[in-house]
Amino acid sequence: MTNLPEIQAIAAALQPLAVAPGEAARLMGIGRTLVYEEIASTRLRSAKIGKRRLITIEAIKDWLKAREAENASSEGYGQ
Repeated sequence: MTNLPEIQAIAAALQPLAVAPGEAARLMGIGRTLVYEEIASTRLRSAKIGKRRLITIEAIKDWLKAREAENASSEGYGQ
């Protein structure tokens, strides 16, 4: 029988490192158009590999943290 740490390691290994813009939009809860606008503005990092555009999970997390920080500063939170 497999123990919990092994299951967690397998689950982590199965997580994608990068996703296509459509999947990124789904994960972020926004539309594909906004994803492409954010890529064009360089606020969301991505890589073009052949004909595919990929966005790393890390770039998605960074983008969300930056938007959260922008909202907090513009709304006066944390002051």
